[in-house]
Amino acid sequence: MKKILVPVDFSQKSEEALKVAAKIARKIDGEIYVLHLLDIPSGEVDMIDGHQVPKGPMAMMLFETTHEKFDEFLDKDYLDDIPVYEKVMTDAPVEGISEFAQKNDIDFIVMGSHGTSGLEEFFVGSNTEKVVRTSKIPVLVIKKPAEEFKVDKVVIAGKFLGKNMKEFRKIMEFFKIFNPEIYLLRVNTISNFKSTKELEEVFDNFLKKVPEYTDLKPVIYDDYTVQEGIFNFAEKINADIIALATRGRQGIMHFLTDSIAENVVNAAKRNILTIKVEK
Repeated sequence: MKKILVPVDFSQKSEEALKVAAKIARKIDGEIYVLHLLDIPSGEVDMIDGHQVPKGPMAMMLFETTHEKFDEFLDKDYLDDIPVYEKVMTDAPVEGISEFAQKNDIDFIVMGSHGTSGLEEFFVGSNTEKVVRTSKIPVLVIKKPAEEFKVDKVVIAGKFLGKNMKEFRKIMEFFKIFNPEIYLLRVNTISNFKSTKELEEVFDNFLKKVPEYTDLKPVIYDDYTVQEGIFNFAEKINADIIALATRGRQGIMHFLTDSIAENVVNAAKRNILTIKVEK
């Protein structure tokens, strides 16, 4: 994994994501692509040799202003000696990010999350949420200040029925960079109760499918809802990242709408890694 994409809007949240991307790039000898999307009518831009070129006065001014912003935004000591490539495109944010990632063989995306309400904003209506539920590559959402970024303890939450092995291995490939303690979390709820014996068998069958990973720590955690269980267990072990797979809009929205207490959602400020499950 070498190529990191950081979509930016030049906000403080974008810079936090860029700082984290720089820390990761140094560990993997990687390169960073910073992408800004402009809202310009398609008639104001021409395609020349596969690149967007502004042709109208408004488009030319916006492209020039954006590159000037990049000059300041990227003039940071923490980027020294890291290959950084800037790109300005005219497209809707989600489509533009996905298209750029695909065309440039990006390995993972690092994004900031806006709003003062923590995960509530992240999961409801933001561009970050939309990227999360459409991206086929891992998306790391930065919730904490970059200075606090570490990956010592990770929670991967799921059912572990062995159906999404491709996505699981992509998540594991990302975490291989850091060699953290990895907890496989299955939340056991009243509404979908399984005995400990049954869930131990689930984990046994799953682990047989991934014999290359020998240090995974299966955990069965009882709670009232899956969502509360994820956040409560992450809090208990002081996890640095919560990782989970999504299934497009349905998966993300279900994650939030199962009667989660608002204060639990707002209190969850840990970094999150997601990947979309391919149908």
